[in-house]
Amino acid sequence: MLTRCYLTTRIQALALMILVVLLGACTATTTTQNWPNFVTPDEHYETVLERQKAGIESQGEILDALPEKSLEEYEQLGDAHVRNKHIGQALVQYQKALELDPSRVPLRYKAGILLLNHGNSQAAKEQFEEILQHDLMYALAFEGLGQAMLQLGEDLGADQQFRRALSFDATLWKSHNYLGILADRRHLHLSAIEAYKEALAIQPKEPSVLNNLGMAYYMNGQYQQAIRVLHLALQAGGGQPPKIANNLGLSLAKLGRFSEAYDAFRKGTNSAMAYNNVGIALLEAGTPGRAASCFEEAIKLHPAYYEKANENLTYAQRVVHTDQPSPSPTSPQSVACF
Repeated sequence: MLTRCYLTTRIQALALMILVVLLGACTATTTTQNWPNFVTPDEHYETVLERQKAGIESQGEILDALPEKSLEEYEQLGDAHVRNKHIGQALVQYQKALELDPSRVPLRYKAGILLLNHGNSQAAKEQFEEILQHDLMYALAFEGLGQAMLQLGEDLGADQQFRRALSFDATLWKSHNYLGILADRRHLHLSAIEAYKEALAIQPKEPSVLNNLGMAYYMNGQYQQAIRVLHLALQAGGGQPPKIANNLGLSLAKLGRFSEAYDAFRKGTNSAMAYNNVGIALLEAGTPGRAASCFEEAIKLHPAYYEKANENLTYAQRVVHTDQPSPSPTSPQSVACF
């Protein structure tokens, strides 16, 4: 286990690193998934933040130049920075608070989740491990540790941590979901299906879990069940409808429902890409002539997409001619796509 001194230096360095990266990336956003509740910051800090956000700075009102603060004030200031998407500054303020009380577990958990959601898996792992030095029954720390290990490619360790989390709190639906993902990675799709069902028993309309369950059915060859669940995932909404629509299209294509597959692909992308996707499915289904027609439709609709669709078209036409004993006057273009 790393010493407290090392952890303090580590998180400070990473906080500054994140600050530099985010200042140079105008599209950076803060992930709110997994995020704990925040303390409401005091009105003075909110006023200063609003003035800074508007580009109004008065002498003595630079936010981080305020006098030394209490632990609660550092935490409040860190929370305010998170809401304003100043992730590096938030970590600096959280670390200042933790220096005053290293055993403040909920605050360290916030710092760990912030690091985790911004790709600093190793630093997040260290924070969750530090939490468990203070509280061996903190279920969320086991879950966070599992997520960090999953990001680091430590699948076996991640599996153990999610199970430990659930041994203390069986209602942690994310731990059930991650166990399903790990089972799918090992091609244990029936086990994955059960894990996703456990997650949905707690969080019935979570689109990400519905999508994962649908794909577990798909990978297990249960295409009808996959279609049913992926329809539910689309209805539930969420932040990834293109991915869910694409998965639905794949499942429909497996049952030969190519027109419906096109409609599903179209929900997640443009018409040209949808035709290309159906074309690939038709190739897999052993109908290269129809596939070629779909690739031609993609090329007509989106000339900028010509290169990829043309590669697929050339391949489909080659398969058609290979399958025919002699040249045929009927070209692939005369065959309906779907």
